[in-house]
Amino acid sequence: MTKQVIMIVISIFVGFFSASAGNAIIQTEIRGAGQPMILIHGMACSAGVWEEVAAYYEDRYELHLVSISGFGNRASFEAPHILKAIRDALIGYVHSEGLHKPILMGHSMGGFLSLWAAAEAPDLFGKIISVDGLPYFPVLAMPGMTPETAGPIAEMMQNNMRNASPEAARAQQEMMIATMISDPAKRAVVLEMGMQSNPDVIARAMGEMYTTDIRNQVSAIDIPVLALGSWYGYRQWGVTKESASAGYLVQFDPIPNASFKMAATALHFIFYDDPDWFFEAVDGFLAEKKSLRL
Repeated sequence: MTKQVIMIVISIFVGFFSASAGNAIIQTEIRGAGQPMILIHGMACSAGVWEEVAAYYEDRYELHLVSISGFGNRASFEAPHILKAIRDALIGYVHSEGLHKPILMGHSMGGFLSLWAAAEAPDLFGKIISVDGLPYFPVLAMPGMTPETAGPIAEMMQNNMRNASPEAARAQQEMMIATMISDPAKRAVVLEMGMQSNPDVIARAMGEMYTTDIRNQVSAIDIPVLALGSWYGYRQWGVTKESASAGYLVQFDPIPNASFKMAATALHFIFYDDPDWFFEAVDGFLAEKKSLRL
């Protein structure tokens, strides 16, 4: 595998509720009033990435901003499978809070988790907005990859992450974030979230993103889904808008009521890079009685 391909894959995806005390998986901050909307951040980030999005929607929706233990903080929690535990905590939170048909909006890993939660509990949610998150992201860079063939790559990456010095970790994150966010000030904010994260939790979660494929489960999702994609940050490796769109469409096609939009020039953090386009797309989707088919 070339260094360029590895960088594409890693770049794509750069604490909630728990039954056992002292081992909380997520925490939430609630703002506003109206239909509940749950916001789930991405890898090595915190709920702070949603600040502008929250400010935009909190006068119309009851926002539940999720903070996951170990992401943007040094907390940890024990679970055989980190991502599955977060998924189950999300479902448990909706039940425990008595939320009626909440909207799920997730970025990157958060988009993947939103789709997985909706596939696991199809009747629980109202709508899904996946912001540059997919059912199985590695195949965008490496067509034909499976969780089995991805295993050695995930293990190597996890070892590198765990063994990196703080200086090396910062340099690696700076390089990756440069492909994800255009604004240097926003890059600095997300970089510090990553540096404040628990390295072991992030390494485990990142590895699981390579080895967890839910493409055969998403057909169970029968609620409206909006998928927002980006491609511009990977153009130096030969990715085009057309090739990236094809990769997204094949993964979202099994969802009966999904619609897809590809950002023109926004990088991975679409809501940072092109907020006008982002809010126009999301507002239109939220206003629809029924989502459009792909």
